[in-house]
Amino acid sequence: MKRKKFFILIASVFFIYSCGTYRINKTSDFKKTSNLDSLNGNYFSKPFPLKNNYNKDFFSLINKSNTQSDFFNLEFIDKNNLKISYDEIVENKFVSKEIILNGKRKKKFFEVYFSKKQFFIPILYGNFDINRLRIGFDKTDKILIRNFSDGSGNILFIGGGFSGESKSLFESVEKSSTIIPFSKDGKWGFKKRNDTIIKPIYDFVRAFDENMVRVCKNNKWGLVDIKGNYLTEIIYDNINPIKTYNNDSLKYSFVYLNKKKGIINSTGKITVPVIYDEIRDNGEFIEIKKGTKIGYCTYENVIIPSIYDKLTYYIFHQYNYAEAERSNMIYYVDKEGYEYQTKPNPLYSKIGFLENGQPKYIPDLESKRKIGLEEQFQNIN
Repeated sequence: MKRKKFFILIASVFFIYSCGTYRINKTSDFKKTSNLDSLNGNYFSKPFPLKNNYNKDFFSLINKSNTQSDFFNLEFIDKNNLKISYDEIVENKFVSKEIILNGKRKKKFFEVYFSKKQFFIPILYGNFDINRLRIGFDKTDKILIRNFSDGSGNILFIGGGFSGESKSLFESVEKSSTIIPFSKDGKWGFKKRNDTIIKPIYDFVRAFDENMVRVCKNNKWGLVDIKGNYLTEIIYDNINPIKTYNNDSLKYSFVYLNKKKGIINSTGKITVPVIYDEIRDNGEFIEIKKGTKIGYCTYENVIIPSIYDKLTYYIFHQYNYAEAERSNMIYYVDKEGYEYQTKPNPLYSKIGFLENGQPKYIPDLESKRKIGLEEQFQNIN
């Protein structure tokens, strides 16, 4: 009996450590279909929104995350090869491209592996590099794509890496009741089925994002609303919606003008001036750079103007200050945009390279001052 239990235990461990491509993944939300050729058709590349889910666009799922295209077409060219064709936007022009995915047809979906590497010695060692797509229909006849990724590994019982499966839905253009672009006589507008919503007066357009859309004239971009009213002037070199990990109702876009970058909201209001050389999310705030000077902002406004040579994260400071350096002086800045001069902390100590956990400086509260946006254009000492 003991021997039987031992073999069951060994078999269970073997299964767990050999899971890689053999993991049991969810397939019940795929609709049964007698012919996967019915997947052929034209679809929106922007995912249908799902609650509590980071919705990846189609091109991210096929490892083409920087592709500028609002639609894609699926067509089986034979049993095991699926052609993806799309028009990519390059310098305000369409460039036709296509990709062939080689995979296998299953009962309810088409399965493709971008990577399928795994090496394991039960209990002792495991190393997995798996990236798999399953493409089929959901119960509402939208394209359902399940993306399974495993970049994990282990030595004995110490493991690390990531493993998980995401779900994305994509709507058919032909079956959609949403507003889509159309062209006439070389100009672009928008229609809803057979009804013209916005007349074709633009040189180029993108698909709608919520209730706004990007339009182009004379190689300059702007935003209009669902009725064709201008939300911004058509003055920008480019406009890119900001992708976030949530579905907040407030939407923002990066705008580019004369090699500078800023942020606008869904009403066209400039929330971060178009004066920065670089804007990037550091995970806590959004870092803004003007020349070599650094500051912080949110999508809604500038918190710390770009006047500092160095700027740390707030998360590293137990009293919620960011340490800033300007003209070889150390300052503290808070999350409300106030600057403080600093003085040595009497509780701080250091022996060799060991510190006692106290910050080296404390703020001089009497020196508190609001940092002005205009200081970004001055030489601050």
